[in-house]
Amino acid sequence: MEMKIQKQFKNLLLLREEYSLKIESDTNPTFANVKEALKKEGDLTIVKNVRGGFGNNNFNAEVIVYDSQEAKDKVEKISRKARKKLKEETAKAQGGAPAK
Repeated sequence: MEMKIQKQFKNLLLLREEYSLKIESDTNPTFANVKEALKKEGDLTIVKNVRGGFGNNNFNAEVIVYDSQEAKDKVEKISRKARKKLKEETAKAQGGAPAK
C-alpha cells in the first residue's frame, strides 16, 4: 500500500489537521490500514471515508487528526446506539440494572 498526501490543512478553530490522501493498493484499504499508514495517534485519528473507483487500484481517503482528546470530544458526536451501549456497560460494571 502506497500513500500520498494530496492536501493537508491545519484547522485552528477546531484544533485538528485534515488530510486528503491518495492510496494505491491492490485490495481495498480498511480504516485501520489507513490509520496505520498515516502513523498518527490512533485514538485521535478519525477516518471519514475511503472511496475507490471500479477497476482501478487508486483510492481517496479523508482523515482527521485531533490535537487532543478534549478537542475531539467537543466536535465528534456519539450516536444514540453507542451511548446506550456505553450506559449499559457502565451499569453492569457497577453491578446495577441497565438504565433505559
